[in-house]
Amino acid sequence: MPAATETTLAKLRRDYEAAKAQIQALGYVIPGTVQRRLYRCGKPNCRCMTEGILHGPYYQWTRKVSGKTVNINLDFVSAKEVKKWIQNDRSLRKLCRRLEKTSLALLQTTINMGNT
Repeated sequence: MPAATETTLAKLRRDYEAAKAQIQALGYVIPGTVQRRLYRCGKPNCRCMTEGILHGPYYQWTRKVSGKTVNINLDFVSAKEVKKWIQNDRSLRKLCRRLEKTSLALLQTTINMGNT
């Protein structure tokens, strides 16, 4: 087996293990988005109509469940936590793609070693 191929395999294995460690270090994960919303109630004498001072902010976590959009209202503290969990979800998906890419490269390298 050529030394360059062994070096490549070792690098791929290290990269795979590093991605696994990063996944293990993630906290809670959930999909979706958190939105900060301000509302106008529409009552003619309300400050939102007379002074332009909108109601809120209100925070909503939005996600898909069985193909349907679902919203849940959150308080400020929960919204901050959910934002972190959503970021963890995005990181997890990115790391999973990295694992797949690394696995494919490892397989291709191994196959090419057998053909030489």
